Amino acid sequence: MKKIFILIIILICCSCNKKYDVYKMPKDAYINLNENNFIVFEKHTTKELIKDTNVKVLKKDSLINNKIGEHKYTIEYEYNKRKYKYDVTYKIIDNINPVFINTIKEIKVEKNTDEILCDKISYADNYDNKVKCEVVGDYDFTTIGKYNLKFLITDSSNNKNEKNFILNIVDELEKKKEDNHPNYLYINDIKKYKNENTSIGIDISKWQGNIDFSKLKEQGIEFIIMRIGYQKDDDFELDPKFNEYYNEAKKYGFKISVYIHTVALNEEDGIKTAKWVIKNLPDKKVDLPIGYDFESWNNFQKFNTSLNSLSNGYLEFEKTLKKNNLEAILYSSKYYLENVWLNYENSNIWLAHYTDKTDYEGKYMIWQMTSLAKLDGITDNSVDIDILYKKN
Repeated sequence: MKKIFILIIILICCSCNKKYDVYKMPKDAYINLNENNFIVFEKHTTKELIKDTNVKVLKKDSLINNKIGEHKYTIEYEYNKRKYKYDVTYKIIDNINPVFINTIKEIKVEKNTDEILCDKISYADNYDNKVKCEVVGDYDFTTIGKYNLKFLITDSSNNKNEKNFILNIVDELEKKKEDNHPNYLYINDIKKYKNENTSIGIDISKWQGNIDFSKLKEQGIEFIIMRIGYQKDDDFELDPKFNEYYNEAKKYGFKISVYIHTVALNEEDGIKTAKWVIKNLPDKKVDLPIGYDFESWNNFQKFNTSLNSLSNGYLEFEKTLKKNNLEAILYSSKYYLENVWLNYENSNIWLAHYTDKTDYEGKYMIWQMTSLAKLDGITDNSVDIDILYKKN
């Protein structure tokens, strides 16, 4: 009898210790899911996968994967003091069309050319590093005439964009005429932008040559942004006039900042650019945010990068400077701010828009309003004029 009792106890213990299926949802427990299709690069978290539930979810809330396609996520939860797992799937989709960065309404080429028409424009995608470009319509490089065609660009998610253009095939191209009478601005044209909420400044590089900073001071120039360097291949070079300009600007009491001309295409490049600036910045401080100048838009598609990667390059530049107690400012034209750059809503903006009064609707800290100013003290070239606005 005693042996039978011991056997029963052993069987009960074994039954109690039997491993339960962690993926089998208990009776009366439920997890109802949302639709779970998300747009790429929008910030969503795993918490959003669940519509409602009566179980205790254990795993911490985390950002959802931002790679296009289907993904699996394991929800870990507790019910009646036991831990379980529940696998769910969600999709990341891209519904954003690729964009034309630069296009031409009419492309003029000589007869019998072998040029690739898609190389005459620039285009990119928010996600894909490569975008398919094709010309829709019939044309013949051996026959003079005008052809109504369109560019069609397509990304890997089959999002499309198109632009009409005219292909004009001619016997011989005309030589471009130089503009010998540009509309220069002078100091009296610029002073109207000065008030209690603005300061007038210039940005300079080696192209301005020898500068008499005392004459700039006499004309009411208040700040100077100078090019500290520029990217050459995979490295940077100091602007040949930088140290001279910096010392002279300091001597005459100007507010000072610098900008860097970069071809940063991703986060790693942005960090590298910032570190080079910090390393070469005298005194490790400036009076205004440091400019980030990317202007390599022609045939942008040949860089094999996306607009998201490009924009993240600037954001990492900004973060790296901030860690070193320095501010950044994104330099860009109105067109590229409105059509190309992403995720800069919380950044300082240095707007380039050559007009008497800008109609750019976004926020900006500095407005570069012309590149054709003629000032006493700068004789080698014209110079850019910048209007700095006080922060509200």
